[in-house]
Amino acid sequence: MKGNYRLTVHLDNVKRSSVTTGKKTKNAKGKMVNETKPVLRNTMSWYFNTVEDCEKKLSEIKGSSDYTIKKGTNVNKPHKLGKELYQISFVN
Repeated sequence: MKGNYRLTVHLDNVKRSSVTTGKKTKNAKGKMVNETKPVLRNTMSWYFNTVEDCEKKLSEIKGSSDYTIKKGTNVNKPHKLGKELYQISFVN
C-alpha cells in the first residue's frame, strides 16, 4: 500500500538511457530486432507515511554524490529561481 505523502525530486545532469519498447522492427539487413528508444528520467518519486520520512529521504538525496537536485532557472517564475526543485505533497 502506498503512503500518504509523496516526495518528488527533479534531478540535474542525468544521462539518457535506452529502453526496449517491446515492439520488433526490421533492421537494415532485414532481420527482426527489438525496437529501442532513448529515455530521459530526470524526475524521481517516493511514497511515505509521514512528512518526516519524506524529509529524511530528501536529506539522503542531498548528501548523495549520485544525484544532483535541479535548481530553478525560469525567470518567469521568480519564486522558484535559484531554489532546489522538490515537492512534498499529500496523496489521498
